[in-house]
Amino acid sequence: MLNVDLGRGGRPLRIAYGRIFHEANAYSPLRTEQQDFERLHHLEGAALAEATELRGVELKSFMPHAELTGFRQAARLAGGVETVPLSSSFAVPSGPLTAECFAWLLDTLCDKVRAAGALDGIYLALHGSMQVEGLGEAPEAVILRRVREAAGPGPKLAVSYDLHANLSAGLVEPCEVLIAYRSNPHWDLAPTGFRAGNRLIRALRGKCRPVHAWRKLPMVLGGGITIDFLAPMRGVFRYLKRLERDPRVLSTSLFMVHPYTSAEALGWAVHVCTDGDAALAEELADALADRAWAERHVTPPPMRRVDEALDEVKASPWRRLGPITLVDVDDIVGAGAPGGNTRIAAALAADDRGLRAAYVPVHDPALVAALWDAPLGSRRACTLRGTPGYDAPEVALEGTVAARATTDFGRGVRLDVGGLCLVATERPPLPIHPSFWTSFGLAARDADLIVQKNFFHYRMFYATTSFRHLPVVSDGATSLERVRTRSYGLPMHPATELADWRPSDPLLRRARGTT
Repeated sequence: MLNVDLGRGGRPLRIAYGRIFHEANAYSPLRTEQQDFERLHHLEGAALAEATELRGVELKSFMPHAELTGFRQAARLAGGVETVPLSSSFAVPSGPLTAECFAWLLDTLCDKVRAAGALDGIYLALHGSMQVEGLGEAPEAVILRRVREAAGPGPKLAVSYDLHANLSAGLVEPCEVLIAYRSNPHWDLAPTGFRAGNRLIRALRGKCRPVHAWRKLPMVLGGGITIDFLAPMRGVFRYLKRLERDPRVLSTSLFMVHPYTSAEALGWAVHVCTDGDAALAEELADALADRAWAERHVTPPPMRRVDEALDEVKASPWRRLGPITLVDVDDIVGAGAPGGNTRIAAALAADDRGLRAAYVPVHDPALVAALWDAPLGSRRACTLRGTPGYDAPEVALEGTVAARATTDFGRGVRLDVGGLCLVATERPPLPIHPSFWTSFGLAARDADLIVQKNFFHYRMFYATTSFRHLPVVSDGATSLERVRTRSYGLPMHPATELADWRPSDPLLRRARGTT
């Protein structure tokens, strides 16, 4: 912080801030509606201002301080900045948004922009991998265009994106400042907002002149497990930070795309912003693209089939230290899958391997409705079907109704079947925090295995609980095999062996992120 130009001095500024944030999965049978945002996170005006103070809670049940809180701290430290709250909307990743939901989000945000009065700048926290039914371009490009129209030509625009954004021209060209997350799992939401706000304030006060260069790589998978503090991506992220030590460089960003939308021009991307030096930005964008491209052949860790993983858990000495985590790779709710995969539960119901307790969350609203009024402690025969329309195998079960609770994922019922502790939920479950299990009378430390519907973020909350993580494949909306074999508009790694990213780059950057 001591080496950062905080943007102090200069004329007073009015900068508005807001969010529309959603990561979509084209292969989910669910659709994202207005109520999904209202239920999880939708704040406007004074309520948003209160939530983004340091003593506030910006994203309840997720993070107390996120991008908008970070932005407001950049403004506070710069001094002489009035921050104007717009609207902030966030929903759990799921299927594409309905057209009606997107219209509501856009109209709400743009109405707030028009009502804000004269502005010098606007900061928006967006994802970069939204999808809307029937929309022929990237939703974030529409958001930026509509906000520009609502605000008029004067205000400068700063935007932050998730590092799994699918960067396209419409997401880059309207912005004076563009910043991405720097961590995976994403712990740095507030620092990202701070960085975006800091660059915007400095630009508005004439302390820097941002110029941009970006590259798009014909690559949808690579980098191994892609965690920022583990090899091989640790070296890439260190390289990003090393580039920014040059005072001429304002920001560097890497985008390891979310590959589950139906956008034609998918691919990793890099972005570099310098202080008035276009040639340097172009040079460093090439170098950063080369550095990321070099990791394309590093594959994800070995995947287990369900029965293989359960046998490994049974034999593993790691169980003595805490529960082993099974990452349900093909049904990752954190990447928009519906969470209704029944295959792990089916395997445990057939043979629980003598495990004391295996915690498995499954989205099955019909099962919740069938068991909700059953007396606790009663035995019930039922059928687990998972998400409607997801084509998961039906599983006949007989067990004890052990607990019920209402959480962020709607009503939920726990059914104990031998060593299987099944928690069925009304809405897609994302139990990245151990408190989910506590709601149903379960302690995470007591389990032999816990199934996670999340690639990375749960690790932040289970760092002292689970020390062994096994990726498990079956069939679902986040299947990596589907990503590898899908037809793309251009040859794409890893389906096609490509020696260089450069021939594809201009074609990918020309695309508008259409679906």
